[in-house]
Amino acid sequence: MNSEEIKALLTAFDDLVDIKLLIRKIVPNYELNDLMNEELILLLSNLKKKLQPLFSKYLKQDNALLAEESKVTFKKALLEVIASNNIILISANSSKKKLKSMGIDPRRLIVSGGPLFIEDYKIVNPNLPEKAIPNLKKKCERIFNELKDEKWAEYGLVFVHEKENITDKLILNNLINISREIKKEIKTINVGSWNALSD
Repeated sequence: MNSEEIKALLTAFDDLVDIKLLIRKIVPNYELNDLMNEELILLLSNLKKKLQPLFSKYLKQDNALLAEESKVTFKKALLEVIASNNIILISANSSKKKLKSMGIDPRRLIVSGGPLFIEDYKIVNPNLPEKAIPNLKKKCERIFNELKDEKWAEYGLVFVHEKENITDKLILNNLINISREIKKEIKTINVGSWNALSD
């Protein structure tokens, strides 16, 4: 290693200490205000600039291993959030199966089975037949009723979504309206791709 690489590593430790101090400020809810969020993004950006060249140089042979370790770390973090007295909202039964296979209690999972507003169904399928609309409206009402009936004084609500999933995007776009409807703040977790989390 050369002196510049050593310097990058040592200053990266300083950034990690700053991140640790920032995290301590937001325990136990881990909610960042706008200023803290900007600070975290800056620290992470600095870390990436300092460490990415080292990763590229020294870990060329271990890319597959790194990807696997990253997947395991993310699964662990996801499980911790879900285990912290939260109800999980997901859009598809296939996602429910993956979470169940990761050890999540299915009683803590609510599956929307599609968007939560009839207007969004028309975005997903512009050729939606009129005769399908009444049943879809009932489906939306049923999910909202299920969400409203939860004991939100005891639980948090987290929407776990996939980056490129159109239904998830539509639910995300309406998150404020959903939150207002059920009178509960909704946190979010982006899993990137459910397939990437598969064993």
